[in-house]
Amino acid sequence: MTIELLISDLDGTILETEDYHRLAYNALFQELRLEKSWSKQDYIDRLQTMGGSKLEEVFSWMNLPDEKFKETKKKLYQRKTELYAELITNDLRTGVLKLREGIARLFQEVTCAGIPIAIGTACVGWAAQRVVKAALGETFLSSLTCLCGGESTKKHKPAPDIYLLVAEKSGVSPHACVVLEDTRHGMLAAKSAGMKCIVSPSEFAKKHDLSEADLVVKDWIGPPRISVQLIKGLVD
Repeated sequence: MTIELLISDLDGTILETEDYHRLAYNALFQELRLEKSWSKQDYIDRLQTMGGSKLEEVFSWMNLPDEKFKETKKKLYQRKTELYAELITNDLRTGVLKLREGIARLFQEVTCAGIPIAIGTACVGWAAQRVVKAALGETFLSSLTCLCGGESTKKHKPAPDIYLLVAEKSGVSPHACVVLEDTRHGMLAAKSAGMKCIVSPSEFAKKHDLSEADLVVKDWIGPPRISVQLIKGLVD
């Protein structure tokens, strides 16, 4: 079997943006006039123990009746996502935030080799599109076979659903896909989907157990150097 699709995660993989979620929450707290602020360790702890319940904690600070939870959660999530996208695009525009080293070169070489690229991310689709456009340009965004955001599936990583959906929409077998990831959850999602996975851990994932990955590298320049030949070799 030969590789038919390279799938990339977004947060932490293309850009070191995991911490922008924390910054967006803190900006949201300011807008809500809540005297709260999450440090990096606070946020890491919540990622490990709370999953998607961070907004439940925020709601508990707002002294609202329980029947308002569903409506309020939706509004909070929408605003937090807007803040996240604004923070990232502003920092990309000013040069504060840059692509992870080696990723642009890798995407260019893969494209030149005729291998399609897609993105599967937990980030909401519209926000992911805005970030990808700001980071890599409109031409790259429009060249993707698909971009599936977190709202596309009921189950999120480490469930394989998002990557299986990307393969389905791209019209390829999961076994012909290689995934670029930065966390254990993402790696498990890719492996559970029957795909090969290369992991370059992001800031918040340095201590993750990545032993089940097909290859782990410090960053996208290696070592070893992530090349088209190396990627093809994982599937062949």
